[in-house]
Amino acid sequence: MLQVLRASGRSAEWKDENSAVTVRIGEAAEGDAVRLCWDFDADGDEYVLLPACCYNGNRFASLKKEYPPMFTPEEAGVDLPVTITDVIRLNPDGSGRIEATSGDVSTPCIGVYSAQKQRAMLLFTIQEIGGVNLGLAYEKGRMELQYPHFRQNGLYRSMMMREGKDPGMDFEAGQEFTIPYRLLDFACGSMEQFYEVYFRSRKCMGMDSRRPAVIPFAEQFAIQRDKYNHWNWWNTEQYYRVGTGDNMFNAWQLGWVGGGMISYPMMKLGGELEWERGMATLRHMARTQRASGLLCGIVTTAGEEPGDGFRTPGTENWVLIRKCADALYFLFKHFALIKERGKEIPAELTDMARKLADAFVKLWETYGQLGQFADVVTGEIAVGGSTSGGIAPAGLVEAYRFFREEKYLTAAEEIGTQYYERDAAKGYTTGGPGEILQGADSESCFGLLESMVSLYDETREEKWLERAKHLAHLCSSWVVSYNYRFPEESEFGKKDMKTVGSVFANIQNKHSAPGICTLSGDGLYKLWKWTGDEAYLELLRDISLTISQYMSRPDRPICSPYGDKMPQGYICERVNLSDWEGEEGVGSNIFGSCWCECSNLLTLAEVADLPGVADGTEFIRR
Repeated sequence: MLQVLRASGRSAEWKDENSAVTVRIGEAAEGDAVRLCWDFDADGDEYVLLPACCYNGNRFASLKKEYPPMFTPEEAGVDLPVTITDVIRLNPDGSGRIEATSGDVSTPCIGVYSAQKQRAMLLFTIQEIGGVNLGLAYEKGRMELQYPHFRQNGLYRSMMMREGKDPGMDFEAGQEFTIPYRLLDFACGSMEQFYEVYFRSRKCMGMDSRRPAVIPFAEQFAIQRDKYNHWNWWNTEQYYRVGTGDNMFNAWQLGWVGGGMISYPMMKLGGELEWERGMATLRHMARTQRASGLLCGIVTTAGEEPGDGFRTPGTENWVLIRKCADALYFLFKHFALIKERGKEIPAELTDMARKLADAFVKLWETYGQLGQFADVVTGEIAVGGSTSGGIAPAGLVEAYRFFREEKYLTAAEEIGTQYYERDAAKGYTTGGPGEILQGADSESCFGLLESMVSLYDETREEKWLERAKHLAHLCSSWVVSYNYRFPEESEFGKKDMKTVGSVFANIQNKHSAPGICTLSGDGLYKLWKWTGDEAYLELLRDISLTISQYMSRPDRPICSPYGDKMPQGYICERVNLSDWEGEEGVGSNIFGSCWCECSNLLTLAEVADLPGVADGTEFIRR
């Protein structure tokens, strides 16, 4: 039953009609907010969703750490429970209160699912009224929409909860406004059903979801090719760097942000120069392999190998499992391309791939899991749990296809089953990025989607197709479903940026970004081809056709908050809908080159020209 309350307790008249509540203020008040509340018959163990913000209410163990957060060896362990940073969340026992704004989520929505009661509710609303964002809250079975947003128990700022609260709004007597909503209350027998209803309904509020005009694909590649050859090629060590800066993260980083991935689209779409440089990059990657079969996560310009623990003492040999899983999968993409061009695959590369695949099989057979971080020297798990290696089964399927050894397919099926049943079927995947502890994230989710697609493609067992559908529905919760209205004075407001299809990376770093980190989304295309369901194609088009508008170019430079212009071809990851970096950060960005450029290159190489993707797309005319 709907209730309409005021934070101040003062009276307000209201009328609920046609999925919209019209509120008429009785007495004037300062610093107030109107709350629309719906109660769910909670059992204390209900699953709570705020898309891209809270999964299962973020009811996990939590550690309060400044950025970049990292486990110490004392905190780590093979049997570590899911452990996250100090984000917006309920307590592990379900107590507490979630308070967020519409900018903190990919779609303004609160969802609740009770497996015990076989019932679910999804409450949708809009982003803003009069330029002021709405609020979303949940506590003890009560879903709450607020106007304006009204966080009173702390504000999320820069990776942790801080003291502070929202000021509310001054209301005048007789003032009227309307809050649209749509409430879906339905019998629900599974997490899969819950997320399918969300997937089909995420655009139900009719907010603007037009895609931007697109830079022609050939022009996009020409811009990025020149940028990578000028800014990212390191002639001394002969490889494509992942960044352009001087810090330890901008030279060689395996997988995740582009190391050993950038070379694939450059070789596929480029000429002889890009082919030679791509092959040199792969040879560099082979030099980072250790006796365990795993590969180093970071090599600095000075030749140091500091590990993936952000120089936390005792983590010098740690490597993020996701990085090695990305490397395995993309090695076989390179091999297929080399074969397609009628060239011979160097033995040092096939040896690297076999040793890396064997390292994953050994981890699985030794521990019954892949873990999140492993010792690159010994091959032992340092931090267990998570879905960090979500794309590893896809890599192992490709290892089976290439080497024709059953152990790789067996391990792929067993690992894929564990990840699905332990994580995805419970409504989350975790630990893909290396600097969020084990928060829920889209990166492991899209990686696991790729694995489900690969397993179905190889085995044609229906269970993998059904699992792939669920992963696609879960992935959609990370993708912005509408065009956010930025402040007019912000960089993105002035440029009329479209946010539909941008992707939130995780629950900690509260911004969306241009593209999937770091995939093209071609698994969604295969799902569309196999099922004929246009919704998968629509999701892919939203993601892939939005990226290039965030690319800086001379006729439309992307500027920092200080007016500096990013060089041509640079794409920054920040699409700030949330005020997590302060109100002034909404519609702004940090300054610099990053992994989004790799995602765009992969999109150009794998999906942009596929039938159906760009049909009817408006291209920018010069």
